[in-house]
Amino acid sequence: MTSRRFHLQRTTDITGVSGTGHVADGVLWPDGTVSIRWTGERPSVVFWASLADAEAVHGHGGATRIIWGDPEPAPVDMACPHCPDGHTPPTSGGQPWGAHLGPQRDSDGQPTQIVVSRAGGAHVAESDAEWIWQRLNHR
Repeated sequence: MTSRRFHLQRTTDITGVSGTGHVADGVLWPDGTVSIRWTGERPSVVFWASLADAEAVHGHGGATRIIWGDPEPAPVDMACPHCPDGHTPPTSGGQPWGAHLGPQRDSDGQPTQIVVSRAGGAHVAESDAEWIWQRLNHR
């Protein structure tokens, strides 16, 4: 595992201390420990034994989300014959997602299909399709 950067995005400031929006930057280290640097008037750095520990204290029941800045490494056992480095998770990768309207139209001539695909012609795995479906349907 390599280190991964993230930031904390807060929608509600329950304590009235850190504010809302991008409130902290963090790193998940290869050994599973976490460093978080809080922004604001009185910046500080805190270290946690795990991401779960940090989230338990600072997640505030979903009011703070972890937004990853680095892609999740492809699992070793997820080898894909079409991907040179294993299957790229749907949330990351060197070929971003794109969307365009499909050719189908309803009786008023309005589009009825949105086509979502990887840019650059990369293939889309079943897990990618499931991830997109969940996002489009708020699941």
